[in-house]
Amino acid sequence: MAQSLTGTEILEHLKMLADWIRVKSPGEHFELVVVGGAAMAIEGFKDQTRDVDVIRPQVLPEPIINGVTHIGRIRQLSPVWLNSDVANMLLKTKSSKGLPSYFNEISRSIEVGKNLKISLIGRQALISLKLYAATPSYSKHTSDIKRLHANAAEITKAVSFVLGIDSTEVRKDDLNIVLKDLGYDFNDICSKIERGDGQDR
Repeated sequence: MAQSLTGTEILEHLKMLADWIRVKSPGEHFELVVVGGAAMAIEGFKDQTRDVDVIRPQVLPEPIINGVTHIGRIRQLSPVWLNSDVANMLLKTKSSKGLPSYFNEISRSIEVGKNLKISLIGRQALISLKLYAATPSYSKHTSDIKRLHANAAEITKAVSFVLGIDSTEVRKDDLNIVLKDLGYDFNDICSKIERGDGQDR
């Protein structure tokens, strides 16, 4: 079972990663765009998470992969405690349409070392990804959305994003239940999307 990580621990591990890269790959500089629970933990919206999801770069450079494995051994973490699984998912599902422009928004950046900077994904993209991952049988992501206090406009954009990936009846049924738990009505949200309220601006 993966070890839970606090925001402070994540930053400590990333500083170790920067030190490792400085020694093993001098002159190399990297920037990682962090999403998911790790971004929330660093921002103080939740206490801990299981891994660090990176959305950019879509393919992690070899020095990052090797460093992550090394730090994982030292700190007794999963060898993929930092990964690009979310980026791979988006690459498969949105390759033809592309992502909404708000996925380029960054809430803030942190230089964990002179050779390594992390940028935390913007709020709307964070909410949209959380809603995509949320299901009635797995409430963790729904709880995260509640912690973010997402408003109606943000939820509408998130639903538009999810339906752009998966508009099957099964997904709609799941969204109906998840949205009800969040205090929203699926049909009302869909009506807003039809009026253009969920469009990327």
